[in-house]
Amino acid sequence: MKIFDDLFRRIEKHNGTRSSALLAQAMASACSDRYTVSLASVCAVLDSQSKEVFDRLVRIAQEPDFSNADQDRALDKLRALGFID
Repeated sequence: MKIFDDLFRRIEKHNGTRSSALLAQAMASACSDRYTVSLASVCAVLDSQSKEVFDRLVRIAQEPDFSNADQDRALDKLRALGFID
């Protein structure tokens, strides 16, 4: 999914920042109800551009290229990068 590709580029570009970790957690939450993200943190940490991406994650099933298989691949990559268990 394009949104995941964009997010992984952003996370890797800004690796080690709180906003990258929060976006990674939000991506995991968009893929599985096993993961959660604090809305208070979203408000306090993310800039306006990242909040727009977060808003797209909230409506992930409406993305034109939505794919459950891509969600699974995103979770695998987040695990490999150490963002989730």
